[in-house]
Amino acid sequence: MSKTIIGLYENADAAQKAVQALVTAGSQRKDIEVFGGGAGSADKITRKLVDHGFEKAEAKRYGAAVEQGHTLVAAHMADESADAAAAILDENGALDLDGGTGKAGEFTEEETIPVVEEQVEVGKRRVGQGGARVTSTVIETPVRESVQLREEQVDVERNKVNRSLSGREADAAFEEKTLEMTATSEKPEVTKEARVVGEVTLSKTATEREQTVEATARRTDVKVERTDSAAGKKR
Repeated sequence: MSKTIIGLYENADAAQKAVQALVTAGSQRKDIEVFGGGAGSADKITRKLVDHGFEKAEAKRYGAAVEQGHTLVAAHMADESADAAAAILDENGALDLDGGTGKAGEFTEEETIPVVEEQVEVGKRRVGQGGARVTSTVIETPVRESVQLREEQVDVERNKVNRSLSGREADAAFEEKTLEMTATSEKPEVTKEARVVGEVTLSKTATEREQTVEATARRTDVKVERTDSAAGKKR
């Protein structure tokens, strides 16, 4: 667990003096942030301090002080070093929010390690196992057969004759008549009849079986160890 220690200073020179004192005491420079004044810096400072766990109202007050020309030093320290760092900031002229000399502010940062456990559920899903496909196609086979066809033809023949009319011919010799004869012919004609000569049927059979599924459910475990420099130190 760590803490963020902050100190407000009248100007940048005083803040740099406090930073140097922290480094001399063993703090890492990369763990120390310095925020100088300037237009638009209040919101930035506020967000930074809220991210480190400060109350928003207090963070706004520090942000406003920085925008008005003060300089803010924020040191991120381990718990065991927090008190010493706060004392160093105070010794180097840290101001309170009202402008006088006061104790440097501090806020505890917590880091959380989640304990995770998997829940295993066994279900089922459909997968393809292969099958069969039946496709109907049309195959044409030429058929050749011979058939006898009859054709008729009308012929007109004129012959010279010299004989006497018979009795029947004499009666109708001078009547108007029309004789007509029509010739016919035969043409081939094809008829078709579709008949079912076979069937192909697709079917499937479903069976059920029981299968035991094995899986591994993971979980995390958190081991807590004290890291105090002195063995057996009570907290």
